[in-house]
Formats: sequence, structure tokens, C-alpha cells
Amino acid sequence: MYNQMEQFEDGGLKDEGGAVDEVSGNKVPVGGTKKGVRDDISAMVSEGEFIFPEDVTRYIGLDKLMQLRQDAKMGLKKMEAMGQMGNGDEATMEDDMPFGMADLIIVAGDKEDDTKEMAQGCVIKAQ
Repeated sequence: MYNQMEQFEDGGLKDEGGAVDEVSGNKVPVGGTKKGVRDDISAMVSEGEFIFPEDVTRYIGLDKLMQLRQDAKMGLKKMEAMGQMGNGDEATMEDDMPFGMADLIIVAGDKEDDTKEMAQGCVIKAQ
């Protein structure tokens, strides 16, 4: 049993939530660590930029955040190539995305027979 409990310590999201970092005096949120709340790194941030706190980065996962960033960068590059970033005269790629009937979802319904069959509801009383 002790060995199993010791193995649980190796998995999951280890955190020091609820504690206070002795160095900075900052409270540690659930999912965070003392080192992650020290605020000991100067950050030069421009308007519109966003920084995630350590506990959120650990929860979401750095790989997912980096993939989101990469997808956005590629999407912006494609939009620029299509001339959709205020640079229409510099477009190097057509901005019309060709699609066929297979790409459309057609929802058709019969207006005359718009009834739905559902089960009869009732109240069940305890004995």
C-alpha cells in the first residue's frame, strides 16, 4: 500500500497550492508551485500580448499552448498571402477558397410532417 501511495506522488499535477512562497510572500494557487509565483523575471509586454500564469500553463500544457501559437502564426501568414491583412495589392495567393457541394451541409425538412415522436413523461413516486 505504501509503495502504491508513493507512486501516486510521481503522477498527476504536483502542486504546492495553498502555501505561501517564502521568497516573494505570494500565495500559491492550486496547481501552482512556489517558484512559479515569485514574479522574479522582468517581462516587457506590449499592449495586446497575454501572459499565462504558471498554474494555467501547467494545466493546459505548454505543448498545446505552443501549438495554438503556431496555428495562429500560420493562419496569419496565409491571410497575409491572400491580401486579407490590409495588403490587397500585395496578395500572392487567391483569397477565394474553392469548395463544392460535398463541402456544404444541406438541411432539408418536410414542413407538413414536422411532428416529433417522444416518450410520455410522468412523475414517479417513492413507496
